[in-house]
Amino acid sequence: MRRLVTTFFLTSLLVGAASVVSAAQGLEVVAPKGVEVSVMVAPPGLQSLAASRLPAFDINPDGLPVFADGSNLRVFGSPNALATAGSAPIGNFAWMRDGALLLTTGSRLAGLGPKGVELGPETPVANMRVRPAGADTAYVFGGDREPDNHDVYLFSRDGRIAKLASLPSPVTDVAGDGGLTYIASGLALLRLKEGRPVQVVFKTPDPIVSLAEDSGRLFYATTSSVGFLSRDGAAQDFIRGGGGLVRLHGDALFVMLANGSGILRFRPVSKFESEPAAMSAQ
Repeated sequence: MRRLVTTFFLTSLLVGAASVVSAAQGLEVVAPKGVEVSVMVAPPGLQSLAASRLPAFDINPDGLPVFADGSNLRVFGSPNALATAGSAPIGNFAWMRDGALLLTTGSRLAGLGPKGVELGPETPVANMRVRPAGADTAYVFGGDREPDNHDVYLFSRDGRIAKLASLPSPVTDVAGDGGLTYIASGLALLRLKEGRPVQVVFKTPDPIVSLAEDSGRLFYATTSSVGFLSRDGAAQDFIRGGGGLVRLHGDALFVMLANGSGILRFRPVSKFESEPAAMSAQ
């Protein structure tokens, strides 16, 4: 294996198919042949935040991991705030497909303008989550209140709001392009296509907590594993022993580990389709 120091990720390992990386976090990682796995150790502030719950997390347009800390957004490894919402706590945030930042604070959507945070429309309930959908739409879902956190909405820039689905259990994450949508709810991964009923793609032994999709590639994380769903519908775990939050940016997959100890970056993700990992989803 090849060890090197980078300017951002502390350690890079080039691993082959069926190679097992013994990470400091005690994870079993099996990456496809030719995939570089890089590790970034989290700053102490993030580790303390993650002691109770992983903070909101996304990748900015420059490819840098960013997390929410109270009313601030912070880049991993930087002491300075990337953006601030003033006195309002940031509940969730995501960069849309055009590079615009969308966030939630209380029961409002908001964006960043020349003078700072600009409040947008109200959400159905407080503390909802946001993920990019189409070119000018965003998924809004979750929240703290039952049974409203069973719903998935599609918000448009022109102010239109459409309810896409209402599910029997709370929605934990959503990914897609607005026309084809993947929904994580309980132990099930669901697929919703415009004009068709909801379809169960597969069920996992542990709750699904995070999804990331781009160009037909879908990654998922449960409370105990991280995996990949190929275009032919086969699910394969490539991390065992812990889950986290998954995000895609370009040809790289980022996984914020569930214990808050750091981030794993896998690239190129195209190798997951051509060179599957060795583990199979249970």
